[in-house]
Amino acid sequence: MTLHQARRLFFVFVVFLTCLLFTRFSFSISSIQISFDQLELMEPLISQDLPQTSNRNSLSAQDSASDFLKYLKLDQLNIELDLAATPVALKVDLSRLDLPRPYQKITNLKITCPDLIIENRLISCQKGQLLFKGLFGPELSNIPFSLTYNALTSELKFSLENIKPGMGKIALQAQINEHKWQSNLIVSNVQFNDLKPYLHHYLFKNTTINEELLNNTEGVLNFTANASGFIASSANQNTAWIQSGNLTGRLNQVQYQYDENMADQLSLRIKVDLIQALKNSSLVLPSNIYQIAVEIDKVKGEIFQNDMYIVPNGDEKITTRFAFFSNDQTINFSHFNFTSQNIVDLKSSGKIDLNQGLKFVTVDAEIDFFDLDRSNQVYLTNIFADTDNEGLKFKGAFKGAIHKNKENLELNAHFIQFNAAFNDQFSLNDLNGTIYWNNYNQNKLPVIPSQLSWQELTLNQLPMNQVKLNFITHHDYLKLEKEVDIPLFDGALHLNNFEITQFFEHMPENYQLNNKSLSPDNGLTLTMDGFIKPISLELLSSHFDWPLLDGHLSGVIPSTTYNEKFLKVGGAIMLQVFDGTIIVKDLNIIEPLKDYAQLTANIDFNNLNLKSLTKTYNFGEIRGRVEGKLSQLELSAWQPIAFDAYIKTPENDKSSHKISQRAIDNLSSLGGASGLLSRSFLSFFETFRYDKLGLSCKLKNNTCLMSGVEAKGNAYYIVKGGGIPRIDVMGYQRKVNWHVLISRLKAIQQANEAVIQ
Repeated sequence: MTLHQARRLFFVFVVFLTCLLFTRFSFSISSIQISFDQLELMEPLISQDLPQTSNRNSLSAQDSASDFLKYLKLDQLNIELDLAATPVALKVDLSRLDLPRPYQKITNLKITCPDLIIENRLISCQKGQLLFKGLFGPELSNIPFSLTYNALTSELKFSLENIKPGMGKIALQAQINEHKWQSNLIVSNVQFNDLKPYLHHYLFKNTTINEELLNNTEGVLNFTANASGFIASSANQNTAWIQSGNLTGRLNQVQYQYDENMADQLSLRIKVDLIQALKNSSLVLPSNIYQIAVEIDKVKGEIFQNDMYIVPNGDEKITTRFAFFSNDQTINFSHFNFTSQNIVDLKSSGKIDLNQGLKFVTVDAEIDFFDLDRSNQVYLTNIFADTDNEGLKFKGAFKGAIHKNKENLELNAHFIQFNAAFNDQFSLNDLNGTIYWNNYNQNKLPVIPSQLSWQELTLNQLPMNQVKLNFITHHDYLKLEKEVDIPLFDGALHLNNFEITQFFEHMPENYQLNNKSLSPDNGLTLTMDGFIKPISLELLSSHFDWPLLDGHLSGVIPSTTYNEKFLKVGGAIMLQVFDGTIIVKDLNIIEPLKDYAQLTANIDFNNLNLKSLTKTYNFGEIRGRVEGKLSQLELSAWQPIAFDAYIKTPENDKSSHKISQRAIDNLSSLGGASGLLSRSFLSFFETFRYDKLGLSCKLKNNTCLMSGVEAKGNAYYIVKGGGIPRIDVMGYQRKVNWHVLISRLKAIQQANEAVIQ
């Protein structure tokens, strides 16, 4: 039985009642009783002459009736009219009514209408009562109802009160005529759990919505809703559809969980408006366009989404207006706005293609953080909690913009007195400027220059003072536009060139940059070259709480490449320290940011001033010059595992050669002896002259093979004396465990620090 057939049957029943009433007056019949042992409403086959519609997203008359009227079975139906009463009283008893899923069967149904009025083709019952078990659950339901039917206009009005799915309550009012319908719905304290079977059956049965999310969602619904639409009829090619609707209400005590995402005690206020326009003015047919507006505010609770922990403060508000095109499954949103009072404002518009998931075809968005300090307190502290970014904090203001059209993308970021800090590792003070980025082809459109300036940037406690950077960035590429000095203490790091390529993990294999083909497997790569303007070693060592260094640090930084997997220096790094030079060659580091980094290098020491060097480390004063090499250096996890090193007095060195008592004792302890001077009359002398000195170590398999400047039997000279008084410092151990040697050096340092104190 279709909906039209059911309505015609109802009309025939009404006519029958009218005739019976007329018979009452003629023959004084006091009551009428009709009984059915079993009544079955079967869904017929679709009529061959039923007009068909090509609108896939509309609901035909056949479809609208089939869900509820298919195989509807009634047992022991009794209808009784008390014609003697004024007004007429109606009673209906039904022992059992089998309903389609997801509804439960109804038993012990009793319908009473003590004020049935039938006159002038109008039927009315204003004080009706429904009493039954089943439908939504096994509980007993007692539902007041009212009904009015006008046979002249085919208009039906009815209302149902106190419908109770679970512990909640629903009230429904509806008005239906030949072509249109409208309804009002009030939902009070309805548990989401009680609606799951119906949501799954009617809304999500043929979709890919996450069933885990549906099953693990709870909450309480309170809302009012109004809707209107058209009934399937010949006027609209038998197409039933919703024309408009609105919903206003609250969700409380919401909890959900799917994968690792969840929410707890979430509450919000929501308002939704929907309009579906007519296809054209001449036909009552729906278009493929749904106009929808949504407003959400008063959000409270806890949310853990995509590894972010968010605690809304209740000031957030989301408003959006968009059009859903059902024919091509796209969404055009003319307005999306997210605001949190005095913290952030996000505005956007664009187009989404649902055929490709949630792919944005076009986007225009602007975000304005008015107060990052407040944002940090309200949102970021919770978002970063228990993550690697827990200590990250921001202050100041930030504005950003995104413009996307198909594959073309632009990003702009504007910083206003921006400050950032991350524990003791990083801080940035008073950043100002704008970054412009796009993925356009550089040959087609000019790249807009970017500019940033800061008062101070500190990386791992290294302060970089006020600087202004001019650069360009596009695709996976950033390049400094002109040379720049980055102040460091009383000197500077001068950058001749600075480039970053491949910000993102994947790039087209044929992507060309500066006539060089980049492999998509390279990852983020930084290249630079420049030099260090003289920096006071005294200031540098004092800042980092190192032993006090003497002199200045300066040098040349050749072309250097840093990748997420390696750091490689294309030439030699020359540093001018201790009145000499240190040259670092063949420097390579694998996984430089990891604890298990691997380093290889060769280092030359040229003409270093021993007085400056020994003064720095409180080793005991030694005057003279030294040279040396640290060859085939290998570090694993930043610990040495192999090298071949020596340091010695240069040939034909003309400088003064003197050594103090403390230096002699320290050097002798490294060679395996101690207390050398305290056992002889030489302890009365404070300094001694020497001819030459030197020490070497070849590390392999955790053992250091040691030697000096000259062999003497099984021993070797560490210091070979010269002049009067003369003293030689000898080494007696050729093989020394590396950890033992390191412990001796630490003991010397600690003893020297104790002497200073």
